[in-house]
Amino acid sequence: MRTNLDIVKECDNFPYPSLTNNTAYTKAIEPLWLFYLPDDPEPHGFLIQSVVDRMPWTPSFRLIPESKEVHLLKPDESQDWQAACNKAIDELLDLARAQRVFPRLGKKRDEKFPIVGAKFDIAIERSAMSLFGIVGQGAHMTVYTRTPSGEIKFWIPRRNANKSTYPNMLDQAVAGGVAQGETPLECIVREAGEEAALDEEVVKRDVVAAGTVTWFNVSDEKAGGEVGLMNPGVLFVYDLEVGPEVVFKPVDDDIQSFHLMGVDEVRDAMSNGEFKPSCAAVMMDFLVRHGFITAENEEDYVEIVSRLHRKLPFRTSTGR
Repeated sequence: MRTNLDIVKECDNFPYPSLTNNTAYTKAIEPLWLFYLPDDPEPHGFLIQSVVDRMPWTPSFRLIPESKEVHLLKPDESQDWQAACNKAIDELLDLARAQRVFPRLGKKRDEKFPIVGAKFDIAIERSAMSLFGIVGQGAHMTVYTRTPSGEIKFWIPRRNANKSTYPNMLDQAVAGGVAQGETPLECIVREAGEEAALDEEVVKRDVVAAGTVTWFNVSDEKAGGEVGLMNPGVLFVYDLEVGPEVVFKPVDDDIQSFHLMGVDEVRDAMSNGEFKPSCAAVMMDFLVRHGFITAENEEDYVEIVSRLHRKLPFRTSTGR
């Protein structure tokens, strides 16, 4: 049976620097390549060596092996260079798919996510973000109700067995990636309609913004893509309380079933590893915020709360 800290560590599993022993951190960070955008001295992603070796780099990119840097080059000033940068990433990924150098890279879809912290509008396909180790942005909404006695129960979906990522695992009632040009709340409203058939006006009226959860994760087999990719991430967290008359049913192929689960049932499922790791972190954050996990009943309380809000390795605002 895993502890609450074990559950958080499964999601936030990249080593931390230490004042006394940096062996694990140094070993993890040393082989990584940094990804840079034009006219920006700060990096925006981590690439692992095997990705750098296999990627069919085009002339739009420059590699500096001595310092392990990958630079997206600024095109001719006479062009719309920002649009050209977006096109250069698309062309690189098209070539990678054509050459099948990443067998687990998903099909090309019309889903683009922003490169967080970039000083201009630039995005990358959702399925390729982990290849570049870019900060991912998502929005998750925990939906709960109360019994006549006041007990909180959560609406928890189980992912379909045919999902390429985390099949059969438990999830948040509403969750999705924040797309290019979209705010986190807009993402929640969109996903609430698509995944749970929730009325847009109800969500906008009753949803409560509850901060963020952040982590730095190294992907494993369950993630569905290349193993060992760097995944720093931020989730914008929302709560929604619904009445007992609301019943959730699957509305698309992503979810096989919804379950109404009490706090103890959710905690047992997390301990048993049934939740998708990022969703377990969001559930842990809910239990902390609502007083189910406290300094009085959890000896690792401070470390748990700290690791749910890890400082990410790359800029998360534009600084403009």
